[in-house]
Amino acid sequence: MDIFRLGTNPNHALVLALAVVVLGVWPVRGAEEGPADSPNAPAKVVIPFDFESRWDNGRYGQMVGEMIWKKLSKEKRVVTTESMLEIRDLCAEKQVRITPETPLEQVRQLVREVFDAQVAIWGSIERVPGTEGEIYDLVLKCYDFSGSEPRCIYEKRARTNSVSEVPHLYVKEMLDKLCQRQPGGAADFGPAAEERWKTGPNLVVGGDFEKAVRGVPLGWEPRGGQQREPLGNLVKWVPEAGNPTNHVIRLTIPKAVAEAEGVMYYSREFPIEDGATYRFQCRWRSNGPSPKVFIKCYDEVGTEYRRDARAVAKETADAPGPGGSLNDPSGVQRREVYRSQQNLKGPRNTWNVHTQEFTPKHTRYSPKWARVMLYGYLQEGVVEFDDIVIKEIVPPPSQNIAREKRHSLGTKVTLREMEENERRSKEARQRTPSKQALPKERGRPGDGSSDE
Repeated sequence: MDIFRLGTNPNHALVLALAVVVLGVWPVRGAEEGPADSPNAPAKVVIPFDFESRWDNGRYGQMVGEMIWKKLSKEKRVVTTESMLEIRDLCAEKQVRITPETPLEQVRQLVREVFDAQVAIWGSIERVPGTEGEIYDLVLKCYDFSGSEPRCIYEKRARTNSVSEVPHLYVKEMLDKLCQRQPGGAADFGPAAEERWKTGPNLVVGGDFEKAVRGVPLGWEPRGGQQREPLGNLVKWVPEAGNPTNHVIRLTIPKAVAEAEGVMYYSREFPIEDGATYRFQCRWRSNGPSPKVFIKCYDEVGTEYRRDARAVAKETADAPGPGGSLNDPSGVQRREVYRSQQNLKGPRNTWNVHTQEFTPKHTRYSPKWARVMLYGYLQEGVVEFDDIVIKEIVPPPSQNIAREKRHSLGTKVTLREMEENERRSKEARQRTPSKQALPKERGRPGDGSSDE
């Protein structure tokens, strides 16, 4: 393939960029050395295609493709494109569409000869006819075409019970295989990160649940559940069964609640740094319900909404001790701008340990505070949580590097550029006379028009 001839066409910018990446002279998102086939092998270029979804003319399939691209763009062991739109544009130009039935040889030709890449990810997601909720038939394929024969990295056909299984179960399994990670294992961030994990402070106040004031664990909210009821019913602070010197949080979930909103319990907020990497860990035990943990991160935004200061004071009095409050009566509101969903997997009726990293960031906002939400749902029963830990293991990037803020990941146009474009447009309108101020046009010769 003549990459220099292709480079003269703006639509082939992706091909040229990827070809240069393969030659090793231009850094692209995630272009670091990583264990593709061996610990020191160069990172491979991965192309995620939009998934097929015939039931809605491809809309949901595009969402799945975009989601996989976003996860790939955060990986340090593989290389992907600067945006999903570049892949779509080139596929549209070549008039190709990849489905689960596409022969491997055709996928190989597209990946190797058009994109000059090595690995492809594609599949389909179809809603199961006659069912309600989030039940889908998923096909997910990931193949390496760098050798003489296609090598299957991951292939799965499954029927989901909830749509969250797609990113948090199957795509995660696929990425673990692609990046050669141990399933569910913590990523290797180097000895400095491990030292911070050993010696750094736990950001979650009262994460061990050993101290309480009037029955409310220190650093946690005095109410729980969807109805925000006082502790003692669905949410309890209790001694661990068989170990009365240790305390845990117990979520008791009736069948009707498990199949509807589930039961949640929040910590109070604590400060975080935008762009830093954190490690979360907890112990948990369930006799049936599905447990999850959400780490919700917030930034301050202006608002015209005002809460009653007396109500805020009462809520603060209900939960004394360290920890912030999201219930500020002033004109500033803390809005959720980032969320890490931790899906806890393990055997029932035994204590399990879950460990997972996350990096709070946003294209427009700067996460500054976080809180933990413990959650159980789907089946009736009891979930217990203990030893909630969050520690910073990798500091944020240098503050000297100014980040260009954007409205979303779907656009490369920064807020500064949008403001500048709007300013230039306004100036251009001011320089142009209004239509009423323009002199009346004289008639053209021979067309019978006249200004008299």
